[in-house]
Amino acid sequence: MKTADIKDVAERQPFRPFTVRLNNGAAYKFDQPRNFGAPEDYRVIFYFGASNWTMLDLDSIAEITQD
Repeated sequence: MKTADIKDVAERQPFRPFTVRLNNGAAYKFDQPRNFGAPEDYRVIFYFGASNWTMLDLDSIAEITQD
């Protein structure tokens, strides 16, 4: 996955939900802005759940779908 691809989806205004599917089949739905985090270079992204978080490497992302 290219950095620009995830950055474009994550930073669009107003925020619109999207799902990231990984190469291993796992999927993470970002349905509100507080679910998403990333450093300035977007080399990794973070999914923040209710009481947990997951770091996702861009090389592991197979697909981004806009919900």
